[in-house]
Amino acid sequence: MKKRLLVVLVAVLPLAGSAAQAQVPFQLWADAAAFRYDEQVSYVEIYYAFPRGSLSYVRGTDAFEAAVIMSVVIAEDGGYRQPVARVWRVPVTLTDTAEASSRMMVGKVTFTLAPARYRMTVTAREETKPESADTLTIPLEIRAFPSRAPLFSDIELCTSIRQVENDPANMFYKNTLEVVPNPPALYGDSQPVLYYYAELYNGNLDPYLIRSEVVSAFGSTLLSRTQRKSGSHASRVEAGSLNVSALPSGTYTMILSYGDTSGTMRISQSKRFYVYNPLVVADTQQIIHAAESIAFEFVEASESELDEAFETATYIATSDERSAWKALKGAEAKRKFLTAFWKQRDADASTPENEFYIEYMRRLRIANEKFRTAYRAGWKTDRGRVFLMYGPPDYVERNQVESDAKPYERWRYDAIQGGVEFIFVDKGGFNNLELVHSTMRNELSDPDWQRYIRTR
Repeated sequence: MKKRLLVVLVAVLPLAGSAAQAQVPFQLWADAAAFRYDEQVSYVEIYYAFPRGSLSYVRGTDAFEAAVIMSVVIAEDGGYRQPVARVWRVPVTLTDTAEASSRMMVGKVTFTLAPARYRMTVTAREETKPESADTLTIPLEIRAFPSRAPLFSDIELCTSIRQVENDPANMFYKNTLEVVPNPPALYGDSQPVLYYYAELYNGNLDPYLIRSEVVSAFGSTLLSRTQRKSGSHASRVEAGSLNVSALPSGTYTMILSYGDTSGTMRISQSKRFYVYNPLVVADTQQIIHAAESIAFEFVEASESELDEAFETATYIATSDERSAWKALKGAEAKRKFLTAFWKQRDADASTPENEFYIEYMRRLRIANEKFRTAYRAGWKTDRGRVFLMYGPPDYVERNQVESDAKPYERWRYDAIQGGVEFIFVDKGGFNNLELVHSTMRNELSDPDWQRYIRTR
């Protein structure tokens, strides 16, 4: 998920006159969880939240009123499926001016999606004040849920879970429970209890153990609870809570595991969350010790973020390193691998900075900004790959305007192999320039590359 700074929302002044003025910034949070639907698609719940106190209210007949226009666009990352989109209106009413606080307005919308990697863009704007808006872009990996081996759904983090009667009007009702999500995933002094909801599929042990634990960003287990349960079911709900009021401010991971009564855990699922506890002092010795073995850049990264970090570095990885990465299990092993991967590429270990890593990250940022297409991140394009591997070219020739030729670019590197060229052509006319020829060894070579630019 897109990282954003989590702030503590302060109370606002009461409403006055005929309208309430927003007292806190308009800020959107969003999260998602996938559950089993059938063998072809998964059931995806998207959760969103924004502070009520950020809206501009007008006095109605019986209440103060505002509204937010929400939209979601979900596009497959590098795929060919048509993006799915939805737009809806969220009315917000306050019957008492004392309600004009930073209390969250929380909602949910659902989709059925085929298993794949997606990029989800969520936008919210005030209906009467369009400049008051916020947008999040979130990577979304939807897993398949086959009806064979045991596995968990995604974990939904919540502010409350309680038993209720079936209520079709309650968007948070499912499986006899009212499950209210917590899209910011923020806990601490104002929300000391972390509630979680997950579904266990194909459980074949009876009895069995469910373990819920909280792990720090440095790999230490700080909270752990194990429950012995009975019953073998094709699908069952695993919901519970953990009190995190004693944890210092920081980033944590909740891990939910399923295993046999000997204590051997067969499967697990994890979810990252945040804690803000300003009065709890952190253990500085633990932080210092962890920094000795794990690079700061990877200490708080989730396993999916670590996978993405290595994927963006595959262009410079050896075949042995790629094979080794595929065999790794768990976030901790991947953090250590990435730390060693970049450390051995540091040309000057006597300096505190890893200049090679810094330069590669700079190129990655530029590639994503300059070479992205509608369906592909910039680093995944041909120009992005060449830019990452060899840096900025010494000379670029662009042809964008000739009526009898397709757009193309010629890149020249004077200091590589005595001078080499790369030719990129927009074959399809969608601003996706593909490599068609290069004079560099071990790159694509096609001396007749000019046939790709002819339109007649």
